Amino acid sequence: MKILCISMLEFLRHYIGKLLKIKLLLTFLISTSIFGQEIIHIGRSTKGLLLGDAYTARADDEFTLFYNPAALGRNTGIQISPLNPQLGVTNALDEIDRFEDFPSDDPVAISDRLLGFPVFAQAGIFPGLKMATFGFNLFAQTRTSALLQNATHPTLDLDYRLDRGFVAGFAFNFGSKSTGRRTSFGISLKHSQREGVTGMFDLFGTDLLSKISDSGSDLGIDEIRDSVGWSKGKAWGVDLGFEQAFKTQYSEFTWAASILDVGGTNYRRVSGDTDIPEQEMYINLGTNWKQNLGPFAYSFSVDLAPLNVYMPFMRRLHAGLEVEVPFVSFLAGYSEGFISYGAEVRLWPVKIIAGFYSSEMGVELKEFESKRAVFQLNLLDVDIDL
Repeated sequence: MKILCISMLEFLRHYIGKLLKIKLLLTFLISTSIFGQEIIHIGRSTKGLLLGDAYTARADDEFTLFYNPAALGRNTGIQISPLNPQLGVTNALDEIDRFEDFPSDDPVAISDRLLGFPVFAQAGIFPGLKMATFGFNLFAQTRTSALLQNATHPTLDLDYRLDRGFVAGFAFNFGSKSTGRRTSFGISLKHSQREGVTGMFDLFGTDLLSKISDSGSDLGIDEIRDSVGWSKGKAWGVDLGFEQAFKTQYSEFTWAASILDVGGTNYRRVSGDTDIPEQEMYINLGTNWKQNLGPFAYSFSVDLAPLNVYMPFMRRLHAGLEVEVPFVSFLAGYSEGFISYGAEVRLWPVKIIAGFYSSEMGVELKEFESKRAVFQLNLLDVDIDL
């Protein structure tokens, strides 16, 4: 009996030790945020968004370093994208009635029209260079998301960010591309400066009014900005990636994983009085299947992302299909329960990508859809295969 008890105690000690290790691992992998609200990245590919953002194992354009630095391992030449402005706005086509005879001088009527309607505006530029397995991007992006809620006591949920900086990365290849099998590991380092305002503001309450009043009588735009919590900070971040590709004469299968902003990128405040929202760590897993049949090609990609944020499984599911013919690609995707679609037109020195997608701003699947349109213009792209 004594031997049995000792054996049981040893088993329990071993079992509890395993559970503690699993708990520590999950603590690392699972974000401290318990709410799966909108997932915000510094940079997103326009094509990727229209492909359901299923881009971890695809990432073959100028946005490679914003998805997976290991994808640099497939590059065989020099790619330069000097001018690629990107614009995103709210897609109001389905709710055009809201803006007919829009009131101009009645705050209550204006708030009633905008109640529950997510407003989104984004503009950015991401000039980049890829040379062999090295990549570099500059970036500057402004992004504003606003949502007016609660009819009886209106509050404005505002997130305004301006990000500027650079990212540089490198991939290490193992295996030979000539044999059709390649394994790549990638790492990138980025420096960013972020400024903005984030918070919930009571439109008809006294808090916002008192903040503005406390700024003094000589009130300018900078004083208003500071009074509602504007801050600016700087930070360094690290991304890691993995990719494995299996290639035949006409097809290629790739699976990949990436950890973006390892440990979370925290900004050191240099101006303002409030904390700057950190760029959270996101762990992503993806696959891509591509076939090239001469003038016709297609690819199908699937991502599970982010894996480390608590949210319904179907919010993590992303899928995209591209059908490519000479000069044109047709794009379709599924992301967080919503459909996206668009097209890419290539007539050098111009490339145009445009379409529609949606983002989830709530917690549950298809709880609060933000419909958006996105447009990108590339000028003077250069792609030299060595």
